[in-house]
Amino acid sequence: MIKARNIFTLALVAAIFMACEPAGKKYINKHYLCDFEGAYWAALVDSDPNGSALLNGSIATSWCDEKSGLSGNVSQPLKEYLYWEGVAVSNHCSTDHENNGKPTDQLYAYADNAYSGNNFIICNAFMNSPFLTFESKRSFIGSMQIALTTYSYNATMYGNHLTPPLGKDESIWVEAVGYTIKDGEEREEATAKFYLYENGKPAFTGWKKLYLVSMCQIDKIVFNIKWNGEGYLPYPAYFAIDDIDVVQKEYIE
Repeated sequence: MIKARNIFTLALVAAIFMACEPAGKKYINKHYLCDFEGAYWAALVDSDPNGSALLNGSIATSWCDEKSGLSGNVSQPLKEYLYWEGVAVSNHCSTDHENNGKPTDQLYAYADNAYSGNNFIICNAFMNSPFLTFESKRSFIGSMQIALTTYSYNATMYGNHLTPPLGKDESIWVEAVGYTIKDGEEREEATAKFYLYENGKPAFTGWKKLYLVSMCQIDKIVFNIKWNGEGYLPYPAYFAIDDIDVVQKEYIE
């Protein structure tokens, strides 16, 4: 279960909205739910949980939600080693970590199914931090559903040929950093933090709703995975996201 410090209260949400609001202007919040459902998204799902179609280029490397303008991309920096990174659309789910928790099972969410519908996204932050951008208009993420992945769960809890199990005093978390972009320059605006594993154990099971309204209006959100051990993160840096609530402000004169 995620601790209360990682979830913003309604009072804090109201205070943040007021702080982000330009003086003398009124606005309404318009919500767009990006749930990754429909024919467009189904065509972006790799039938292989290892992402082989992502690696050979037969699936588009970028995507954009028409309603909200939320976009993401996939790259293949080490194609010869069957490695992809970024934000990929998936519909693979399994809690059978013994059979579906291998390094070749990178697109499995550690859940019985998507939070809603069939599809969701998998973020891979092992080499370079994945990010989402708002193509049409500065927005903020009101909330989103997150889950662990089967591969990361198996390696982190039980270890594999690359790494030992997570220590009892060790934790893994995500720092979500929001940026505004002007004239090609990125400016950091806010950071939110949420745990994937805490003190040697999963921080939650299944899907968990997180509120990220502290970002206010941003152009880009970057997900950095951290841990409190020594040296470079040795654990698979994957997690899943579904049902992103994209919020845009419409100002009223």
